[in-house]
Amino acid sequence: MMVSITHSWKNACRLDSILAAARKGLRLWVAVCFAMFGALCLTLMPLTASAAEPTVELQNLKVEQSEGAVYASLQWNFQLPAPLEDALYKGVALYFVAEVEVTRERWYFYDKKLLSAQRHMRLSYLPLTRRWRVNVASQPFSSAGLGMSLGQSYDNLEDALQSIRRIAQWNIGNASDLEPETKQNISISYKLDLTQLPRPMQMGAAGQSDWNIAWNKTQRLVLETSK
Repeated sequence: MMVSITHSWKNACRLDSILAAARKGLRLWVAVCFAMFGALCLTLMPLTASAAEPTVELQNLKVEQSEGAVYASLQWNFQLPAPLEDALYKGVALYFVAEVEVTRERWYFYDKKLLSAQRHMRLSYLPLTRRWRVNVASQPFSSAGLGMSLGQSYDNLEDALQSIRRIAQWNIGNASDLEPETKQNISISYKLDLTQLPRPMQMGAAGQSDWNIAWNKTQRLVLETSK
């Protein structure tokens, strides 16, 4: 009986050793694959650390009230750096995010948020048709797909870029949520969202100025009334 128990115990220890070695080998294999994928992604982004950051400017801003809603029209101006254009041609989609927030000043506490809206834009190149695609959604795109988004195709990159530089008649909330008798501010931000890139590319893009497309500003809200 004692011999049988000892033999079973030795077999169990031997099985534990085999499983531990298998787990270690699997972890090593995953790490190697991740490193190879990261190296492959980084080849899409030539090193341009010495390049100047892209200049982003807000050229036009109009906020108006119409039929119980508040609409914002905005026009940004920026050029897409060559490494980003190269990444697009190699199949990497770029994600841009525009955010608008209207707040009411409060001296005794944090400012009160009155309105808030986001617009997520996905820019991609379709090599089979040699056309450009822009998808727009109010929520971040998920890894499962484009979700509830509107899409439009363009014949060239400049037309596609123009569609994400300009936002017209964007419904950012209900006019009834505003407090016109108080001091109201509007905060606007626009950026290339690196968090939606594949993880290895996020690590590579974080240290490159070419990938730093961003603009933000807070100013007094000037609300126009639509005629």
